[in-house]
Amino acid sequence: VDWATSKEYMYKVKTLSRIKPGDPLTERFVNIMSDIPMTPAQLEAQVEERWGEWEKYAAEELVGVQAWSAVRQVME
Repeated sequence: VDWATSKEYMYKVKTLSRIKPGDPLTERFVNIMSDIPMTPAQLEAQVEERWGEWEKYAAEELVGVQAWSAVRQVME
């Protein structure tokens, strides 16, 4: 599969969120691009830090974060 990525690494992170307590959880995936390798803990911290910056998710409470997969761009 050919993917055009802007950075060397692309990480997929699973998030669980909800609008207010008692509401059902919403599961989604977010992508993190990086030029350095990152650990699962670093990825999870990055999502928690940036959650409020992602305007469309600002109103949602972040309940869970899990590093899911990683892709590395290899130069031929």
